[in-house]
Amino acid sequence: MKPSNDTASEEAWLKARLPLEGLERRLAMIDPGLRILDIEPVGFPYLLFLYRWESRRWGTRRQELMSCLVDRCQGVSTTLEGVEFGDPLASATLPVPELETSPLERKARQHVMQVRRHRLKRRSAAELELARTQNIRKPLWRIHARHGQHGELDLLIDAINGGYYVM
Repeated sequence: MKPSNDTASEEAWLKARLPLEGLERRLAMIDPGLRILDIEPVGFPYLLFLYRWESRRWGTRRQELMSCLVDRCQGVSTTLEGVEFGDPLASATLPVPELETSPLERKARQHVMQVRRHRLKRRSAAELELARTQNIRKPLWRIHARHGQHGELDLLIDAINGGYYVM
């Protein structure tokens, strides 16, 4: 498979596991004193890099794959297993990517090499091959809420794992 250098093409969305209907329950788990005032769906821009390499184990060659997701606004990277794609969030705000692709590809390569070395418990590793690059939108919920003690707050809730950030 040839790497796709056309990252400006169609964007895919990661599958949201926390639907709009589950937000009140998730907010109650964070703090029962929070009341939703407004909800804004957000599709945050990422690049998904898929790397491939060959390894030998007990005389057998096999191909291994690892995906790395890099935030296109801050450059934060993480590896992924089992990428699931889904539908875009309706009426989502789509922040504009701020970072160029090439430094993010270097960051993703370094991240994958570090994770792979750690898993293999050795310093050297076979050459990585970039198999695919894809524009991704990660679904988030921006919640404007009121708390009896703390007043109005804005939270960003990850629609994939339910993690949250107070803004």
